[in-house]
Amino acid sequence: MTLLTHKPYSVNAVFFIPVTFNKGTKGNRQMTNFKKTAIVALLAGLGFTEASQSALIARGGGMVYDDVNKITWASDANLFQTQAASNANLVTEIIAGNGGIIHDIPNSYDTPALSGTYSLTSADFNTGTGQMTWWGAQAWSNNLTLGGVKGWSLSDTSRDIYGYFVTASQMGNLFYNQLGGENGGGLFPRPQLSTNTDLRNWYNANYDLFTNIQNYVYWSSDNRWNPHEYANYFNISIGYQSIASKNATGYAWAVHSGDVATVPVPGAVWLFLSGLMGVLSFNRRKNKTTNVIAA
Repeated sequence: MTLLTHKPYSVNAVFFIPVTFNKGTKGNRQMTNFKKTAIVALLAGLGFTEASQSALIARGGGMVYDDVNKITWASDANLFQTQAASNANLVTEIIAGNGGIIHDIPNSYDTPALSGTYSLTSADFNTGTGQMTWWGAQAWSNNLTLGGVKGWSLSDTSRDIYGYFVTASQMGNLFYNQLGGENGGGLFPRPQLSTNTDLRNWYNANYDLFTNIQNYVYWSSDNRWNPHEYANYFNISIGYQSIASKNATGYAWAVHSGDVATVPVPGAVWLFLSGLMGVLSFNRRKNKTTNVIAA
């Protein structure tokens, strides 16, 4: 299948030709022109050009940026379990951080029923597996701070579409277009549909940008289905989007709008800037020395 690719920014190389400066006023004018030329060249060198590369970019700090859809994924696809393993109070903190409740469309699971408010309990969280009810997953993402930033959520879906090849949803797009998932094949090694018993990998190299991807259901933030006791999910094991009862358990994969991580200036740019400043400083000192001798 054809993978979604994008051409992110890369820095052009900049080359300079050695310049010999004359003495006196003309030399000063040439020095001024050189500075102007150097500045123009610097701006051109920092100009962004296109270079073919995957849409997914590892940002560090536990994040992966999708520069096509302009969203950032948590690199740990079972981050709740990872956090819970090192924080025995995590569930208590999540419940308290949400004021003990989750607001949803009124349904019979609410407390009280049809109130639009669900009361969280520890039963909504399984710290051993990382699975949560839909309310638990919502509460966890609401409370999450990653990369020093809050505002994380569960992935969005196209609520009126379900089945295979639903690439309009964030999770469906990640699965099919960027990780190389196959309809019915998932992302995990499984036997070919033939007498050949060799295993094949359905996923591509982008898969290695993530850890702890679970061969099961991931909750979506969408809960607008009628009846409202149901919410959307995406099944990683087969690439299928559908709905399930909110009190069922599934995994949560956090996503955030925009590029959360700060992108550092490439080392080559700093090297170039340092060299440019050195050249300008040297020629300034040289001009001063020449003027003193001439006087």
